[in-house]
Amino acid sequence: MCFEITAGEERITVILTGAIGVKEATSIRQQLFPLIQTSFVDIAFHLGEVTEMDSSALGLLLAVKKIANDYNSSVSFHDVPDSLRERFRLTGILI
Repeated sequence: MCFEITAGEERITVILTGAIGVKEATSIRQQLFPLIQTSFVDIAFHLGEVTEMDSSALGLLLAVKKIANDYNSSVSFHDVPDSLRERFRLTGILI
């Protein structure tokens, strides 16, 4: 499995590893979106072990940012690999 999702009372933590493509992004979305619909304060993505992300994974992260914004919540990205940092900036995931 390339991801682990844990939900506390106020924080959802998502740990991603390896290559994240369409299949993985779909699985993450199916597990994460129902949790987002409950009350939470923030979502933390840990990306230190991610080796690659395709456009579907980037789209997932953008969608999570938008949903969190709609709920007045925050999203944070930890340990973003240098190989992905520029792509995150270009897509608006990181500012």
